[in-house]
Amino acid sequence: MMILTALGGAVLGGGAGYLISKNLSRVTGGCPIMCNPKVAVPYFAFMGLLLAVEALG
Repeated sequence: MMILTALGGAVLGGGAGYLISKNLSRVTGGCPIMCNPKVAVPYFAFMGLLLAVEALG
């Protein structure tokens, strides 16, 4: 159960990173983490993984 929760957090984080990089890159245009999907997706997937593991306690 813990592995599924961690993977779910990583998938949700990666999806959020993709959406943020595709939508905010037109608005801000400056931050290299936010504008590049190749950087944003793994970064946010890792953040989602950390949040999911922390939520499990």
